[in-house]
Amino acid sequence: MRKKKIFGALVFFAGFFAFGEFNRFGIPDSTEIRRARTEAWFYAGLDALREKKAEVAKNLLGQEFQIRMEESGSVFAVIVAPKVPLETEIYTENGVETTVIDTFPADACGSWVFIKNSSDGKPLKLRIYFSMDSEEYVQFTPSGTKTLADFVISGLYAVRSVPVGIPFERLYRSSFEQIFTITENLLPWAYTDRQQGQFDSKLRMISAIRKNLERVVYSPDSCYDEDGKPVFISTGESRTVDFDEIEKTRGKIEKPVTVDEAGFLKWIVDGLVEPVTGSLLYRKPLLVPTVEVNELGSKGVLAQNYDVMFCLDWCRNLAAATLSVKSKRNYLWKDSGVDVQIEPFASEVTESGFTQTAGYLKNSGYQIEKLKPVLYVLASTEPAYCYLAAIKRPVKETGLSASEVFVFDRCAVLFPLYDDEGRFNCVVFENGQELKFDQFLEKYRGCFVHLSRLLTENDFYLQ
Repeated sequence: MRKKKIFGALVFFAGFFAFGEFNRFGIPDSTEIRRARTEAWFYAGLDALREKKAEVAKNLLGQEFQIRMEESGSVFAVIVAPKVPLETEIYTENGVETTVIDTFPADACGSWVFIKNSSDGKPLKLRIYFSMDSEEYVQFTPSGTKTLADFVISGLYAVRSVPVGIPFERLYRSSFEQIFTITENLLPWAYTDRQQGQFDSKLRMISAIRKNLERVVYSPDSCYDEDGKPVFISTGESRTVDFDEIEKTRGKIEKPVTVDEAGFLKWIVDGLVEPVTGSLLYRKPLLVPTVEVNELGSKGVLAQNYDVMFCLDWCRNLAAATLSVKSKRNYLWKDSGVDVQIEPFASEVTESGFTQTAGYLKNSGYQIEKLKPVLYVLASTEPAYCYLAAIKRPVKETGLSASEVFVFDRCAVLFPLYDDEGRFNCVVFENGQELKFDQFLEKYRGCFVHLSRLLTENDFYLQ
């Protein structure tokens, strides 16, 4: 298998690991290089740039950048990109050898991309990659005498076309420090704030869950009550665990945990509650409805065969119960504030241009196609929280003329964070298994995901 590893500086907006007086963010800085080549590269016409070869130059700290031109369709771009050493394995006559090659990605942290119209050479936009995650960037567009700014996260615009007080062409010579200072109160930089240690409790919980996943055995309609006894979720009646059958089908398991999807989430949440109370959460309060369903409507008809809101009720009540335990106050769901209802994005980038994005929908959550950028923001603004995800899926109901109706019948727990290289990731646990985030998104394409926030803790113990 081909192995790659990219080495780069972590980006901490709190000021960690600064590389120079003029750059408190740790981002490779090309200011002096751009200033020395403004006329030759940024004001030159397309024909002249076609004749130029790519240049490599060093900044005051010795960091290398490449300046080059690339064409694509009706536009061309002047790119100023930092060097990113890439460790890779190559196959030779003597076998597999590891080598390091120098690359200059256009979307690397510290890259500046100036895009112009090929027909008349007029500037169209400047895109600056300030994060190790290339799905986060800021860009500027000239509009008459004004310069407009966009802040983009994973294809969605947190803000779009915000006027900033700097002529567009002055950006050619500006530093990221200067741009940040000008836009500090105009753009939502807090959405990409990273600080050392902010995910420690989240990582502890992830590690503990991973170590115990092999103990989880699926059992329909199953959880553990407040005393740790196995019961049926629907009735609360005791159930019998067939340990011989488990050993026969799964092998020897130390302290098997027999639960279904909802019971799996309760098992995790009980790991936060038990260290505080010495007992687990009661089952019955977790079934209290949080949404009134019109009995005469389509959902009411469907509710005769399905508990259409079960996973939404379960997740909300789990989160509210945990908050009650931690705060030593009794919170009903509606007063707890556990619902995630943020709407940090104004519009979406699509092939046809810009479209408005609905954001949060009451009692539905977010379209899963819009979930990733929302979790980007939550990872920065709520770093100590994980999220109980109630998944609203379409089902076919023949009693309703084969119409498609959505029901909350799946649930998971999500841990959004940034890895050691500053790239976004979201750890997903569902039904006793860990899923890659992309797998989760693909599995529930076309569905809605409702999030209930849950504070992570270092004091976490799985029974």
